[in-house]
Amino acid sequence: MTEINITVGGKTFAAEIEDTETGRAFLDRLPMTLDMSELNGNEKYHYLSESLPTNARHYNTIEPGDLMLYGSTCVVLFYGKAGGYSYTRLGRLKQTDGLAAAVGRGSVSVTFEAATTAIGKTTAPKQAGKAYALNGTALRQEPAKGIFIKDGKKTVK
Repeated sequence: MTEINITVGGKTFAAEIEDTETGRAFLDRLPMTLDMSELNGNEKYHYLSESLPTNARHYNTIEPGDLMLYGSTCVVLFYGKAGGYSYTRLGRLKQTDGLAAAVGRGSVSVTFEAATTAIGKTTAPKQAGKAYALNGTALRQEPAKGIFIKDGKKTVK
């Protein structure tokens, strides 16, 4: 799974994209902003100009937050329950609180982009005053600007 951000109505939702041929092809097109149309009071959709690979299966139940591909070109973001059609799963929002309000009624602009990652823990030795690149390589001197590790902590200049 690869995490992305989906921004709609001024609110950003974290989503996980499937590690499949379809998911990887979708990720290759990011970042992208789609004008998504309303359908059935439970989904927003947009037809891409290019096809994505498919591996469709029938879903009896689709949950709010499911991100699906209908056919080979139609990206569908569900904000309500649905089911009874064949889709290829692209991924799923990690949380859907506020999704229905964010998408609103009618068409909406939705941005899909790679999520930024953070450094949660450093394992570089804590040598006072020594600076390290983010990949752990010792630096000869502290950078004038950028992000690096110093005294076991992220430093931004």
